[in-house]
Order: sequence, then C-alpha cells, then structure tokens
Amino acid sequence: MITATTGLTHIRSHYHGERREMLRILLNSTSAAEANIALDLLSSQVPEMTLVAACNMREVLRELPASPFPMHTDEQTLCRTTGMERHMASMGRDLPDGIELVVTTAGNLVLDIILKDRGAKFFWNSVPVTDDYITGDVLDLIITSDHLLEAVIELAVAMGMTFNPKFYLSLEDWHLDYASDVFAGMRELF
Repeated sequence: MITATTGLTHIRSHYHGERREMLRILLNSTSAAEANIALDLLSSQVPEMTLVAACNMREVLRELPASPFPMHTDEQTLCRTTGMERHMASMGRDLPDGIELVVTTAGNLVLDIILKDRGAKFFWNSVPVTDDYITGDVLDLIITSDHLLEAVIELAVAMGMTFNPKFYLSLEDWHLDYASDVFAGMRELF
C-alpha cells in the first residue's frame, strides 16, 4: 500500500495536458493493448520511474473490487473496523481532504462505493465494468487526493477482500507480464 500511495506523487506532476489523457488510459483501461499504446506514447515524455509507478497504480486499480460484490464481513464489523457511520442502507466517513467515502450495502453485498466531493457524487465504477476499471471522475479524485486511495484500499481489506496487486520494478517487467494480452488486444483493436 505504501508503494501504491507514494507513486501518486510522481504521477500527479505529469497528470495534465495531453499526458493526462494518456495517463488515464494507462492507469484505467481494461485493455492491455490500449494501456501498452499509451505507455509507448508516454515513454518519450515521462520519466521511466513515473511510468513504472503508473503501471503499479494500474495493478492497484485492477485489484480493487468492482461493484456489486460480496464482502467477507458483516455491516456492523465493517463500520467498527473502518470508522464509518451507518445511515439507513449506507455507511460512510469523511476523509481529511473533505471527500466523503460512502458504501451502500444489502447484508454482505456491496451495492456501490460512492464518493462525494463538493456537492458532486461519483460512483466507483460503471456496472458492468467494460472499458475502464473505475470511472474517470473517480480516477481524477484519486490522483488529486492524498487520502482517497489509501482509504479505499483499507476499506477493501476491512471487507475481507484479497488485495495483492502485482508489483513491477521496471517497464520490461510490465511488458513481459502483459505480452500475450497486448497481442490479443491488438488483433481486436485493428
């Protein structure tokens, strides 16, 4: 988790202009082929250490559960372990930077993870997940927030979910791991 959250600092400094869109694709696209194209385009503009951090962040986003999903704990235990407060069919808590993290449940079924920021409401992912792991607005919140990613990872762990994302030390590691997925995806794209 420390590596995932510290990588945000490197990504933030490049998350603007044309690079922002390419970083969004690299971080969030469910297509390994699209992510690979974005990675190749960014390689001449962004330091390798930042790109490795982005590949690792992609694995974190990929590993986090997509709504709806069953959690391996009950609502009362989740509230107690995460510091969330129960309100009707939802529970939530405010993060230090003002973002409210809300979870709607029905027993042990998590219906949605919702983020509220300055009056706006954002759902964690579209249902079903097709093109992106999480919604674009949520990705932007993760990049700008010092607390959101860590809070969501802690939430997933408190729900009893397995959270063990892959970790890359170099871009070559990422390319080797996704080579067959990239080739399969290229056939679909073209």
